[in-house]
Amino acid sequence: MSSKPNGSMMERRHADSTNIDRLATHDMLALINQQDKQVADAITACLPDIARLVDTASAVANRGGRVICIGAGASGLAAVQFASGFAQDNTHPLVGMMAGGANASAAAQEAAASNYERGAHDLQQLRFSANDMLVALSASGKTPWTWGALRYAWSMGARVALVCRGHDSEAAQLADIVLAPEIGAEVVSGFTEPKARLAQQQILNMLATGLAIRTGRVYSNLRVDIQASNVHWAERQIAIVMAATECTREQAKSALEASCHHCRTAILMLLTGLPAGQAQAILAENHDQLRIALQEATLQHAESE
Repeated sequence: MSSKPNGSMMERRHADSTNIDRLATHDMLALINQQDKQVADAITACLPDIARLVDTASAVANRGGRVICIGAGASGLAAVQFASGFAQDNTHPLVGMMAGGANASAAAQEAAASNYERGAHDLQQLRFSANDMLVALSASGKTPWTWGALRYAWSMGARVALVCRGHDSEAAQLADIVLAPEIGAEVVSGFTEPKARLAQQQILNMLATGLAIRTGRVYSNLRVDIQASNVHWAERQIAIVMAATECTREQAKSALEASCHHCRTAILMLLTGLPAGQAQAILAENHDQLRIALQEATLQHAESE
């Protein structure tokens, strides 16, 4: 079986599912489930490259650059959702972009996806620079709009990663990091490539979580960058402060109120006994990295004794 995007339909058909239309429903679903499990195994084989992706993207973000995730069609929607769901605030380094725009009609999106020059133009509109990183999602690796964006990012000297179906696509030649899990043929040929999308989503999940951790948005295994934008998130803040410090609800609420509901400051206050102003200053000096700020506060306390 060939995973080449220009392979024939015969080459791309799955040998084990040729009789899937004759199976009982349970057996049909068992076959699909078995294939989905193989996606996880394929992702495991890509972990070294995914680690490179996370480390490179984190380095870009921590030096003030942006991680621009792009795609066309379903890949574009995944790119936009990946960035928009990363964090509540608008200061994070992730940007998602799809050919034609998420709110455009299907026809407009399809037209944009076929436009090579527009891929480069759309990155120019974002003022993409060598300080940024491009993460392109493309099942085939041949979408003109994505290809144009990849070539533009490559020409700028920026770091480039590509999540695709095969290392042998032309677009892969422009990427520093190529993630092409060996997922095999789809259970049903000519469908919407669910296995490829599942692999893509698992990689994006790892990238989002890894970036959150490496950019200081996670302390222990708790997301500590959330904002009290409504009652639900205010309650989430209280629960996170309580979990991180093993304090009472009243103590968590008091620390959050004193710190203007800045979750990391409240945690640092409760773990060190520092007043809000001093805790905020130490966090600012350490780029809001709570773990490092806690070490710094502990060291300062030890030196003062």
